[in-house]
Amino acid sequence: MNDSVVLSGSLGFLPLGDIIQLLGSSGSTGVLRLISRYAPDPGFIYFIEGNPVNAQKGDMDGLDALYSLFGWVNGSFEFTRGAILADKRINKSRMGIILEGLKLLDDGLIKKVGPATAANKTADMKRSLSKTAIVKGPLVDYMYVVDEEDFFDGEHIVEEGKHGSWMWVILEGVVDIVKEVESGTIPIIRIGDGCFIGSMASFLLQGHIRTASAVAVGNVQLGVLDSQRLAQEYAGMSLEFRTFLTSVDKRFKQLTDRIVEYHDGKVQTADILKDKKVLIQQGKTENEQLYVVKQGRGSVVRKTENGPVMLCHLYQGDFFGDVPFLHLGQEPEEASIYGSENIKITKIEAASLQTEYNRLSTTFKNIVANMATCMSVTADMVCSSLTSKKAAPADSNIYHQDKGEPQ
Repeated sequence: MNDSVVLSGSLGFLPLGDIIQLLGSSGSTGVLRLISRYAPDPGFIYFIEGNPVNAQKGDMDGLDALYSLFGWVNGSFEFTRGAILADKRINKSRMGIILEGLKLLDDGLIKKVGPATAANKTADMKRSLSKTAIVKGPLVDYMYVVDEEDFFDGEHIVEEGKHGSWMWVILEGVVDIVKEVESGTIPIIRIGDGCFIGSMASFLLQGHIRTASAVAVGNVQLGVLDSQRLAQEYAGMSLEFRTFLTSVDKRFKQLTDRIVEYHDGKVQTADILKDKKVLIQQGKTENEQLYVVKQGRGSVVRKTENGPVMLCHLYQGDFFGDVPFLHLGQEPEEASIYGSENIKITKIEAASLQTEYNRLSTTFKNIVANMATCMSVTADMVCSSLTSKKAAPADSNIYHQDKGEPQ
């Protein structure tokens, strides 16, 4: 093995989706090379700070090449760490890529590459995975873990509507984050090792009310985080950075609420967009700036095949635009920003936020990065909710997969 190869293995043991999550959680930069004796050409995926920026397979490149590699059910991989010179052709968030890749595979739109027996076996497995893909977090930092707790299959770790100030990290196992409605339970996201249970409000607000339930899937081992230590680190941040984190936290909560609203048919995006002006156009990545709302209201809206989908609202003090150290899976790559007639915004120097982010403890960085990943996945879930609502009977519950992180 070449000394520069830092990770290698079998695609039969570690599927591409898990590899992408692993490289993402470690913020790796380099090239992932895939080889299969059933394919004439190798596949290459280029990563910068844990995010796929380009891919190649034969004459294909970009997202088309990357998605096609999800069909490789047999072969090997190796990741070589180093500087990347490839052009950036992919702007989609890594969890968005994983979920879309699994969906395309499940729908038969990606060719399976491997022996017939393996392909048949994988077909059955993928039909299940498309509904239960698990969001995994960064490698666990035990510095802030003060205790461990065990929960058993079906047991509630957190109950929606109850008070609580604890935050956990999943050491081992799988947890479903769900919302309770009159018609039953709506799955929001499924999370695994390294993900966090509880939002930042858990350790910042006395008497915080949980806004979603967390339920163990099988046996689960959790690490209890030191809330006082987290609160002290938060208090030592600049006002601008604390405001930024609060803005991200509020946006994530809105996304989970939006799933319920779409389920109940309470969102009319066309009405919301009346008399609104476009501040950032979806897909236009040239304007990589970060802004804060000073007055008025903004809306984050994704254009889909089924029409515009309202993801969340922005109010005074909320940030939007390109965040250099986070990939929210929303604007500008996958959503537009609309503003009210009276909206006033100010450009923010993102470099100062980047510097402060770099100084965070590993645990706090993991919390922020995991929240961004879960936001990206939950935004996809909101759009899936709209599609499911149109296709399903009015009284049917939405069911989809994984996301990670509760409130």
